[in-house]
Amino acid sequence: MEDTKKEEAYPPAQDPAYPGPPPPEYPTQEGYPTQQGYPPQQGYPPQQAYPQQQGYPPQQGYAAGQPPPYPGPGQPQYAGQPGQAPGQVVIVRTVQGAPPQDHMIFAIFVTLCCCLPCGIVAIVKSSEVRSRFAAGDNPGAEESAQSAKKWAMAGLIGGIVTDVVVGIIIVIYYVVILASISGSGYK
Repeated sequence: MEDTKKEEAYPPAQDPAYPGPPPPEYPTQEGYPTQQGYPPQQGYPPQQAYPQQQGYPPQQGYAAGQPPPYPGPGQPQYAGQPGQAPGQVVIVRTVQGAPPQDHMIFAIFVTLCCCLPCGIVAIVKSSEVRSRFAAGDNPGAEESAQSAKKWAMAGLIGGIVTDVVVGIIIVIYYVVILASISGSGYK
């Protein structure tokens, strides 16, 4: 007995962009209204090309292909210098003197070794010193430097006083315990 298999040929696809047979339709279910299928989709409309753009006009006063003369690094540029657009205002800020001492190392030491809350405030104040000096606020930078030093000193003194008081309490506690143990008759 020979088994012969008969291959069924699918009908040709209706859409050339979809090579396979169309998907089967789902059976209707009771209690639900029949749903309308999606409308047939049209192709996307053709895209239009962008209009041709023109280049920048040549700058006056410079040879073609030559960059304008700009001052080198570290040299201030003032209004009216060559290489600057007309009407452009340049503000040059000059920093007077050296930055104030920010006491950052002292603040970190106090934070790690003595008093955490005062040390954190001292670190914040010492970082304000750098940012205020960079912004050109020299009096504000000096004020933040003094405040950072005050907070670090307060943390250092508070930490030392706390350590001494805790040390005295521990010594008294052990002296009292040892006295009570030796006086109770245990030998």
